Amino acid sequence: MSDLDIVARGEAWKAASSMAEVATPPSGHGLRVVLFGGHIEIFDRWLPGTRDTDDLINSAEFIEGIPFCPLLEVLGWKARSGRVKDKRDVEAIEGYLGIA
Repeated sequence: MSDLDIVARGEAWKAASSMAEVATPPSGHGLRVVLFGGHIEIFDRWLPGTRDTDDLINSAEFIEGIPFCPLLEVLGWKARSGRVKDKRDVEAIEGYLGIA
């Protein structure tokens, strides 16, 4: 893993958008702020074909008090993407979840 993707709304998005230039991400879907040389990317919504921002954030799984997208959801969109880096992630997630 080389970066952290964050989906933000409301005051969190407002704060993020004040930190750097707001631009359209490569997906062409929504808006993105890139921080720390691309190691952190903050989006106002996630990829096309995924749940809306509120649903995504409201369904977060908390690990040590930090909200994360549920792994099954991550697995679904990584499997659909077909990118080489995502195929490696799919294998790792399936192995971790014991569904390989």
